[in-house]
Amino acid sequence: MQPVIPLRRMLTLRIVLEGSEPAIWRTLEIDDGIMLDEAGLALQCAMGWEHAHLQAFHSDPPYERRGAADPITWYEERSRWEIGIGEPQEITTLGQALNAADGELYFEYDFGDCWMHKITVESQRAKAPGEAPYRVVAGQLRAPLEDSGGIHGWQEKLSILQGNPAPEDLEAQDIVAWMHWRGGRWNPLDPAEFRREVANLRLDMLAAQFTGGNGLGRWFETMEPELRRALSVPAAQIGLSLDPAGGAAPPWFVELLRPFAVLIELCSEPVKLTAAGWLPPKVVGELLDRAQLAGIDYERGATQRENNMPAVIRLREAAQQMGLLRKTKGVLAATQRGRKLMDDPAALACHVAQRLARPKGEGPKGRDIESDSTFAGWMIRAGGFIPDRMQKYSRHPELFMDKSELLEMFGYWDPNQRGPVNDQSRLPALQFWYLIERLLEFRMRAAGMEAHVPQRLAELSRYLLQE
Repeated sequence: MQPVIPLRRMLTLRIVLEGSEPAIWRTLEIDDGIMLDEAGLALQCAMGWEHAHLQAFHSDPPYERRGAADPITWYEERSRWEIGIGEPQEITTLGQALNAADGELYFEYDFGDCWMHKITVESQRAKAPGEAPYRVVAGQLRAPLEDSGGIHGWQEKLSILQGNPAPEDLEAQDIVAWMHWRGGRWNPLDPAEFRREVANLRLDMLAAQFTGGNGLGRWFETMEPELRRALSVPAAQIGLSLDPAGGAAPPWFVELLRPFAVLIELCSEPVKLTAAGWLPPKVVGELLDRAQLAGIDYERGATQRENNMPAVIRLREAAQQMGLLRKTKGVLAATQRGRKLMDDPAALACHVAQRLARPKGEGPKGRDIESDSTFAGWMIRAGGFIPDRMQKYSRHPELFMDKSELLEMFGYWDPNQRGPVNDQSRLPALQFWYLIERLLEFRMRAAGMEAHVPQRLAELSRYLLQE
């Protein structure tokens, strides 16, 4: 058999941020056949940049004269429209650019701060079948903060931070506060730390075009590419991926959903609704008794009426939306799916989770504020924070994060304030999620474990995003 010459190579690149001392560097394995626009995004992921600015590749340092007759610059399409010069990144491979530049490239990120990176090839090999197109092997130090004024501005700010300025030095204190704020709630500022696992999570997301088969991936699919890239940064820093994790539902969540099984069983024989369309009081009473929900809506008296009980209304509506119950001509009956799942609690929990974590938005032009707000809340909880604006000024304000910190990226408009969504906006959530929160709070309060509600919601939020 004749030997086959591999068509693609994996390059091991050494990437060094020019002017950094000590050096901020990464070792990146990358497919030489990818286009430069994608290679630039991969370099941003490897270094820790946030996809917030324009990028360019240069065959020589663009601000130094080294005697090269015809230096080449490769710009993205949107940059070429503005600048009017340069070669296209979108049709030039990384290998072609390296060949044109004699094996050494310069990557510029953010034309204002001018973060310049020197790229050299350390080695190369044939690409294995099915191998990921890029992977960070090693690195040192966190990338500078975005918008910190270039390498000299970053070094000045680092000096102030490390000098632990006195409280009376208000200007220095403001700079330190800005650094911790700009460093991100998701990734606390530590200039000496490089998190390789975060870089590779972002690279995995890039390779999948920021979409995937779990709740987070389905949510990302509804967004514009720029928004996907922006939200992938906190997602990776939290430790979220876009592939299904394949884990089982938390046992307490399985038990929490028992009222659904009880309601389905009560409707296994069709139930005739009242003239106003409500469940008969007898059925409501039996539901509350068998599901141990008595008192969930602070009901009073011997007769329980569904029209006065928000939790029961949401429970029935959710069961219908998930295809567990069907309402036809004034009669409520269990569906075939409902009958199958009512005796299998684990399967029922899986079904509920999959339906709950299905975003309602239909692409970038069909956004749904309730769905986006709910998913944003899950991300915040998965990061260890509590998305509750009303509790923002508690004794532990560092535990709380406003959902507007994510939703403002979507460009939502607040009609009440006649301006973009902000931390004073009242942000809704899916009614189904309100129900889950109410059931959990009721159960935990009954068990005297109210303090554990945030922990349980954080666990469930991560599960919903990853399954």
